[in-house]
Amino acid sequence: MEERNEEMRTAPLSAQEITGELMEDSAEAAAREDAELEASLREGVGMLFEDGWTAEELTALSQDEGVRSDVAAGLDLIRAAAKMLRRQLMEAKAMQAARRRGVPVTRSSAAGAAMPENRIDAMSDAQFDAFSRQAREAAMMGKKVRM
Repeated sequence: MEERNEEMRTAPLSAQEITGELMEDSAEAAAREDAELEASLREGVGMLFEDGWTAEELTALSQDEGVRSDVAAGLDLIRAAAKMLRRQLMEAKAMQAARRRGVPVTRSSAAGAAMPENRIDAMSDAQFDAFSRQAREAAMMGKKVRM
């Protein structure tokens, strides 16, 4: 037995043998992690579906790059979905704020003031007499009178 131990100590291990053992261990660990991740995702989708998420919403969730990166970073699906919803809410608020800060609208200028529909109806008797006299004088002088 001592001879065998001495042989193992003196026999050089190749890099391929060392990496092969590590690769097998890491492949088994990766397979276990993949199975755990898949089970976690299935559970998360089930919980979201029970909460009232539609198939279209779940599809959009699965295609969102932010959710994919969050899940890859170790976040569970429920928290990644909540983070996505917060992100969408913040984007909607930013768009709404951008719309509010649009071009200012001029209200009215002195030249564009709204005139009453019929100014003659709004005149007093004295104002109407003065207007009528001015209109007759202008017409007698050959000017064009607009009413």
